[in-house]
Amino acid sequence: MIYNTVFFLNPNSGIPLYVQLQQQIRQRILSGQLAHGAQLPSVRELSAELHINPLTVAKVYQLLEREGFVETKRGTGTYVAHESPGLRMDARRAEIGPAVEQLVAEALHLGLTEKDVQVLLSEKFRQFKSKN
Repeated sequence: MIYNTVFFLNPNSGIPLYVQLQQQIRQRILSGQLAHGAQLPSVRELSAELHINPLTVAKVYQLLEREGFVETKRGTGTYVAHESPGLRMDARRAEIGPAVEQLVAEALHLGLTEKDVQVLLSEKFRQFKSKN
């Protein structure tokens, strides 16, 4: 397993390292942990910290740039892009969409109603908020 202060990569998870890193950077941007305008580590720095190929980090940065999450300024580095709050909400919903789809499918399989799931979700939100 590969750790650094910000990212955790698991080479044994079956998920490619670039996908793990891309998801983690995207989630930190969406959650605000990486603020707009924040500079990301250079490709060399991050690849050295995570002990992965620099081409892997470069690929992640390119994919995130295509998605609109980061922007690269030639000669100065890669930064979290400035975007509208509406786009961020769309991205957040897209990020959680697969988990919601799986939840609904499992609920239907178990014979739970929409109301049952809403109650369960409300309880979980309260539990998580009380821990923080």
